Amino acid sequence: MNNILARCIGLGGRPDISIDAAIILLHRHGKLRRCEARVAVLDYLGLQREELCEQLGITPGTIDKYWTRIYNASGHHGRQAVRAWVEALLAQAVVE
Repeated sequence: MNNILARCIGLGGRPDISIDAAIILLHRHGKLRRCEARVAVLDYLGLQREELCEQLGITPGTIDKYWTRIYNASGHHGRQAVRAWVEALLAQAVVE
């Protein structure tokens, strides 16, 4: 498990950045809508598509729309690339 992810979910003590704070950070600095930022953060934390739909109460079609917007806003394509982008933004926030 990477260090930023471990710090976000609070392994070894209190988290440096909460999930809600990570979502706000992506919303502000990643230029995502909050709903899109939530999807990106929860994906980064390991939730699968079905889990995202269930937890957020949205359809797979809505998830697809959010991913299209996430890819466009981040300039990255593919979930692995977006996860790396999310990690870089969170790493900056934890360091600052």
